[in-house]
Amino acid sequence: MLTLPAFTTDFFEKTKDWDWEVEGFVDSKGYVYPIDTDTKVISTVFERLSSPVIRSVAKVNNYLVETANQTTYPDFTLTHYKDEKVFHRIAIDVKTTYLSDTMLFTLGGYNSFLRNNSKNILHPYDTYNEHWIIGFIYAQKVKFDEYDLENMPSKGDVPCPYSNVTVFVRKKHEISGIRAGSGNTKNIGSIKLKDPKHFATAGGPFTVFTKSKEACDHYWRNYERYIELISTQGDLKAHPDFQQFL
Repeated sequence: MLTLPAFTTDFFEKTKDWDWEVEGFVDSKGYVYPIDTDTKVISTVFERLSSPVIRSVAKVNNYLVETANQTTYPDFTLTHYKDEKVFHRIAIDVKTTYLSDTMLFTLGGYNSFLRNNSKNILHPYDTYNEHWIIGFIYAQKVKFDEYDLENMPSKGDVPCPYSNVTVFVRKKHEISGIRAGSGNTKNIGSIKLKDPKHFATAGGPFTVFTKSKEACDHYWRNYERYIELISTQGDLKAHPDFQQFL
């Protein structure tokens, strides 16, 4: 069975010489079409760069890899079968944010598969044993100079629009916070941190529970019930509904 520590060790061993930087998209003539600093674009870049690494680790451990479309959770599903039945299944989501005074990730919706076992998810939620996040934090750089057909850039001419990439791998519930992560959209917000390196080790409010994933799921499944009642880890731990998870 593939564990998070084993996956993390192998993932970083295979990418130890990577800087995770790209210039853009290259056509058949070698011209480069730069990417900008739009978070959705850069998120796709990191997802594509991660894909062959995830697949290599999965193959060695006899896991089948499946991907979902943009609106379906998760980015990667790793499944190990035994006697033609699901023995172990892992959800891996690639998440990104840029370097700022206080950094926050959005960790997916809380009003879909958490409340409806099969909504917006590749396989039923209760068939997944693990939920992991591969997180990328990057520094934004100045926007590239636009060009026309007379000065099309080639490889080496275009700087990467980001730098200083920090990468971590964590269980999703370990870095989940207790507030929604993106305005009016129904997304789980992560803990907020000032140092990008701390995402690799910092524990979120649910880590005080013995059954931390179950506590996290229960909270976000019933988020509207608790938003006015719980604002700190102490409130969370003291609430009668969460005594069952201690």
